[in-house]
Amino acid sequence: MKQKLLKLLYRFLAFCARIYLARTKPFVIWVTWSVWKTSCRLVICQVLRQLESDKKIYTSPKNYNSELGLVFSIFQIEDYNPSFKNLVALSWEIFKKSLLQKKQYDILIAEYGIDTPGDMGFLLSIMKPDIGIITKLDSVHSDNFPGGTSQLWQDKFKLLLASKQKVYFNGQDDFSLEHENLLSTSHEKIFVAATKTHLQKSHTWLTQNFTYNKKDISINLLWNENIEYTKLALKIAVDIGIKIKENSYNFYFELQAGRFSIFERNENIFIDSSYNAGPESMKKVIENTKLVQRELYPKHKTIFVLWDMREIWEARESAHQEIAEHILDSAAVLFIWPDMYSYALPKLNEQNFSGDIHSSLSSREAGKYLKKYLKDHSEEKYVVLFKGSQNTIFTEEALAPQLTPTQQKNLPRQSEDWKTKKDEFFKSL
Repeated sequence: MKQKLLKLLYRFLAFCARIYLARTKPFVIWVTWSVWKTSCRLVICQVLRQLESDKKIYTSPKNYNSELGLVFSIFQIEDYNPSFKNLVALSWEIFKKSLLQKKQYDILIAEYGIDTPGDMGFLLSIMKPDIGIITKLDSVHSDNFPGGTSQLWQDKFKLLLASKQKVYFNGQDDFSLEHENLLSTSHEKIFVAATKTHLQKSHTWLTQNFTYNKKDISINLLWNENIEYTKLALKIAVDIGIKIKENSYNFYFELQAGRFSIFERNENIFIDSSYNAGPESMKKVIENTKLVQRELYPKHKTIFVLWDMREIWEARESAHQEIAEHILDSAAVLFIWPDMYSYALPKLNEQNFSGDIHSSLSSREAGKYLKKYLKDHSEEKYVVLFKGSQNTIFTEEALAPQLTPTQQKNLPRQSEDWKTKKDEFFKSL
């Protein structure tokens, strides 16, 4: 009975969203695919805001990409305590806003994520984008689709077919390239080739500097993907009539916690990528950790603290084994939960891995082990990466003991509700 009522509420909220969008008519930019959606969305929003413009631009600071999350993004709802009672009360407020609220933004940047077949159709029934963006393909959530990864990708591709004006898609993914001819709107490839950059450290800041369209650009984010998103944001700015006036721009970005945040303590460097993980993001984060170590901390050694990757059942064993190929030059690896250890260990042994290997049942146990390891090896300095899926893992709990209380506040899942949930989970082990 409750599920039926929830379904009716979702349909009602979608109806309210359509009313509001029909009245206010914002320009809609939509981001989809498997990984880096949120980073792409936030970078684009912040670039557009930092350019001189009188346009009001909004994207949710939350990780909203579901049916309910999309409605919350449209109505700028940023504080919601999940419960049926709260959702009913909120529905009345949304209904009033749909009829009476004035236009709050000129440009809405939203994120589409799907977990099961049919999700994309429901999302598109609420709102179709003016500009659609594909980030990077991965097999995350593919276990929920009878047709596996192929069906997941085809469902997500519907967003691109629904885009009204323009499509930006990944020029390196086989699926995107194979289906390029289906795009009925104008389209442009991104991620075609790496941009030449200069990585620089100034005090506690790390920046990438590069040239784009004869303009000098500096961003306080790593990864070539973030450069591509910055370039994409500048292209979109031109598309929507925002002028690029200056010869140089220093873009400062604030992204969500756990997305390659860097902390320094006792001369060790800790990289927090604990928000979530899939095969592609895992490999890319490992690659960028090596880049940071090689170019900025050449005397440091690397340690990888890695957790299982979830929701990739059809590729589970091979995906974890492939990760082992990327960590062979590290001083130590700490595996959390059995799958990463059991799948990766044979590959490490096969390649004669010479570093230390440790396996822990929980992230808190791993945190204690790592703290002792760093103390016992204090003659060395390390760049340490923390990466893994979030469900029942909570990677940040292994990082927290290595940081100061002030630094810990910048980790993911630090609300009182999350702390209570994590305490209950770890007691149950």
